Amino acid sequence: MAGRHTYLTRLFALLLAGALLPGTAALAAEPEQAAPSAAIYTTSNMFGKVYAQDPLTGHIEKESYLKAASFMTQARKDMADTLLLDAGDAVSTGLTGSDGQEVALALREIGYDALVPGVEELRLGTGYFQSLLKTLTAKDGDGTPVDILSGNLLDNRQTPVGEPYEVYTLSLDGTDVRVGVLGLGAIDAEQQLPERLYGDMEFSHTSNQENSYLWEWNYWQTQLAQEDCDLVVVVCHTDKDELAQLAAATSGIDLLVGGDGPADADQFLNADKEPVSYVCGGGTALTQTIVTLDADGTPVLGSSTLQDLRDQENDPSLAQAMSPYFADAKQAGSRQTGTLSGSWQDNHSLTRQTDTADLVGEAMLWASGADVALVAPGSLGRCTAASLFGRNETIAPLTRSDCAKIAPDPSPVVTVELTGEQLRQWMEVCASRYSVNDAGQPVGGETADALYGATYQLYLGSPSGSRVGAMSIQGQPVTNSQVYTVAVPAARLADPEFPQCKVLWSASADRDFASQGGSTAALLAAYAQDAAHQGSSLTPTRISVWAVYPEARNAALTRLEFVEMLYDQAGRPRPGANYAFIDVTNSNAVIWAAETRVVSGDGKGKFLPLSVVTREQAAVMIYNYVKSLGEPMPQTAGATDELLDQAEISPWAKLAVEFCLTTGIIPAAGSREDLYLPANSITRSDAFQYLSNLDAYLK
Repeated sequence: MAGRHTYLTRLFALLLAGALLPGTAALAAEPEQAAPSAAIYTTSNMFGKVYAQDPLTGHIEKESYLKAASFMTQARKDMADTLLLDAGDAVSTGLTGSDGQEVALALREIGYDALVPGVEELRLGTGYFQSLLKTLTAKDGDGTPVDILSGNLLDNRQTPVGEPYEVYTLSLDGTDVRVGVLGLGAIDAEQQLPERLYGDMEFSHTSNQENSYLWEWNYWQTQLAQEDCDLVVVVCHTDKDELAQLAAATSGIDLLVGGDGPADADQFLNADKEPVSYVCGGGTALTQTIVTLDADGTPVLGSSTLQDLRDQENDPSLAQAMSPYFADAKQAGSRQTGTLSGSWQDNHSLTRQTDTADLVGEAMLWASGADVALVAPGSLGRCTAASLFGRNETIAPLTRSDCAKIAPDPSPVVTVELTGEQLRQWMEVCASRYSVNDAGQPVGGETADALYGATYQLYLGSPSGSRVGAMSIQGQPVTNSQVYTVAVPAARLADPEFPQCKVLWSASADRDFASQGGSTAALLAAYAQDAAHQGSSLTPTRISVWAVYPEARNAALTRLEFVEMLYDQAGRPRPGANYAFIDVTNSNAVIWAAETRVVSGDGKGKFLPLSVVTREQAAVMIYNYVKSLGEPMPQTAGATDELLDQAEISPWAKLAVEFCLTTGIIPAAGSREDLYLPANSITRSDAFQYLSNLDAYLK
């Protein structure tokens, strides 16, 4: 809506045009002046985004305070007056160890009127939190003071840490509009933070037995009523559902501002069945609620809209002010937290097990003590552990920035209890998030999880409900009734298809990880640091094997697919050559198999990758692999003597078949176990069982 200055500009242009036109008898009729308006703006969940790019990962920040500053500069020109509020979680300590001072300066420079502290502000710890409040409210210094509003954040004498509410005046067409703003911070912060971070602070009045926002509103409403407010705004650090309940039980609130959940602008009905506006910035938007005067001159709220911060430019002045803090954050990110060593495979895949995903899963299990961990390969960054090594180097430093690049998801890690049946159901859902391309390869899986710590397979070609192959945890088959503790990023629990469960533990509330937010990156950094303190480095670890296959569970396996499975079992070592056979390209598995003499081809330079692998061929590959490890070979002579089809076993395969029969890696077939069926093809489930038997034998 255009402000008065826009009208005056147009009027001046018309007068000038009239003066220049000869013979003009009279000025054209004046355009109708737009009614002047003011606006209330809010942000929330900005999590310390005061830079043009993330100082740890280097990613461009699409939504930031720099963009809010740019928008507000123009808004203050367009509007008669403005009120700017932040609903909390403005800061983020994260892996940079921020003390929040850069956010305090940004809020002052932008001209925020008030901040309602959220959980993240308290995550700073009592010392840094008090310093943050002091910087924000200081009467001197750069920018303008920012009020701290929180009627339920109390000291041990039940006195508000800041002001419970403030009455602001919006000047609108010669009328002063009194806007009362009550702040109610995170009332459940005690459940979200360890006590060492908040000390003696309390999050509700002693008489508020139910820890409810409704009680706190009723407590402060009496005082607000004496302030003769034209409009009442309640900024509440909670989600939309809880604010809808608050609206339904109250009257006298004109605007509810949420501090949790996605960006939204909506309306609720209050106890008198009157509409109450609701807005939430959600970390991606600046909310705008128009204030106008009705025909009687009474202040009223108009529409609420979301101004997408991605559409704004970065404010250059604020960016300049933030540059020293950005340099400090980058320096903090460069600090080494641990060391990597060993042979890491440099690959990023959504359909194949990788060393980097295993590293993340191992860190989650270390921190949480869970049985298994759900790791979403699609949420990992493009940075891999192997990419941190220099050429020909066997040791690589792991910095905080590296951890953030490997696992950029900011969601805290939690643990939940799931039954074996629920785990299978979820992995069935994950299987449905893959597809098979025209080349017969599995693709997709951006929102699928890998279950680290469990051995299993996904067969995309099988009917829905039977796509999860044999699943075991710590060598034991998973039963439907068995209950497992599962580590998972908290954001995954919001997936509508994820099993219903209860959170048992959260890294964001654990004293060891809370000050860094409890994200996967934070756990990885702590895991590396713990290893360093014990004088060790991180090496590739694989405690289980999983795979995604495009065909059905009972489909025949090709030679290439079996070698790929055996290569996975071997830990995917880096081969020394570039090729091995004329009919196979870009397969490290086949090159490795040729170098280790696991396979020899057809003698004419071909591997025959698409030929179906038989039971005796599988035995030869397994036998050759065990020999390549230098393992002592058991006595196997006569192992095939009792087989009815021993004469059908190829001479070149006999030793291997005897070895696999003796060790139980590939057992005899038939109802009486008196057949080997050497020329029969094997299925994926067969191969997986053989390789599981091989793993048990080698251990």
